Amino acid sequence: MATEMHSFYTPSAPSHISSHSPQIVDELISKYSSTMSTTSSSPSPPTSQRRSLLKRVIDRIRLEYYRYEVTFGVYVMTPGEKFVANTFVIVFLSLLIWASLLYFPQLLYQKLRRLIWLLTGHSEDVGVVFDMFDKGFRTQSAALSTSTSLAS
Repeated sequence: MATEMHSFYTPSAPSHISSHSPQIVDELISKYSSTMSTTSSSPSPPTSQRRSLLKRVIDRIRLEYYRYEVTFGVYVMTPGEKFVANTFVIVFLSLLIWASLLYFPQLLYQKLRRLIWLLTGHSEDVGVVFDMFDKGFRTQSAALSTSTSLAS
């Protein structure tokens, strides 16, 4: 009493493989493929039509959020975990921006004073040096304007 066993992986059809795909596959490829010519009856929207600025900005924000979710694995979290993770990121970025706006001007001013001391050897104030540059620029531009007016 031999029983015949069939596997899901063993084809029950003849063992030859057709080189041509079934007709339904060809129809689906022609319908949904962007690389093949489409013969659909519905007219396609004109490609020259420009989207509004607001629509492009919203699409860009959605794309960047999608990239953030995929890159850092946020898309696999539950909604509660997403809320906590996104809150942490927003708080961290806002504190970083606040600190850079609060401390960067002072740091920049200090580094400019140090650069002026290294270049000139004097511990002059940055404002004085900028005034010297401004006066030098004014005298050069004034001399240039007088020489062009004399030449005319």
